[in-house]
Amino acid sequence: MTLGAEAAPDAPVVRVSWFAARAYCAAHGGRLPTEAEWERAAAAGQKGPDGRDEPGWRETILAWYAKPTPARLPQVGQRPANFHGVHDLHGLVWEWVEDFGATLVTADAREAGDTASLRFCAGGAADATDPEDYAGFMRSAMRSALKARHTTASLGFRCAADLEEASP
Repeated sequence: MTLGAEAAPDAPVVRVSWFAARAYCAAHGGRLPTEAEWERAAAAGQKGPDGRDEPGWRETILAWYAKPTPARLPQVGQRPANFHGVHDLHGLVWEWVEDFGATLVTADAREAGDTASLRFCAGGAADATDPEDYAGFMRSAMRSALKARHTTASLGFRCAADLEEASP
């Protein structure tokens, strides 16, 4: 992936550490989503909060895994929003989340005593308990724990915010 003049201005921001992503969100009045928030948003289909029963939902996610990463990332927001109004949770980049998923702590990290510096990045989501749900399994299997200072060409972030409670 090339940065500079070759980078599309509306492509996802990548090569950002967890610290930089977190600071950017805070500077703009937001925060990184928690793992649970990210999972909930990514599980949605277009018609409801759980897309697993919607025709084509799994196939769309699997199609993403079948394609190689393009040299130039496509622009954000090109696919329809999901039930929650969120775009691009499947098919562009992996994303940092605020909290580290304890289930993802590696044996190497435990031995090194380095679990505090690891952060979670997600790349798809939903529950992987159904063996028929290969797309769900792949998303969970493709999670990764990285040191917060690391960056990659396919890891970005999105900002989240708390909803204002409605007055009675």
